Amino acid sequence: MSKTENKTEKQFDAVAMMRSARDKISEEIEGMTLEEELKWLATQELNDPFLERLRDRAAQQADAADRPSADR
Repeated sequence: MSKTENKTEKQFDAVAMMRSARDKISEEIEGMTLEEELKWLATQELNDPFLERLRDRAAQQADAADRPSADR
């Protein structure tokens, strides 16, 4: 049996799914400032733990940028 005969058909294409999600989000946030993007992200219902961590990290970075630093 050759390699091509043994090949199964994909039932889920993760790359296509990620590209589709990325394109949809890019359309929604196009032209937004960073502050607007952060507000948009905060309003999104997230069921993905990775996206929740990303949103939390972005909020922490925004808060840190707003606080005066002793190093400045």
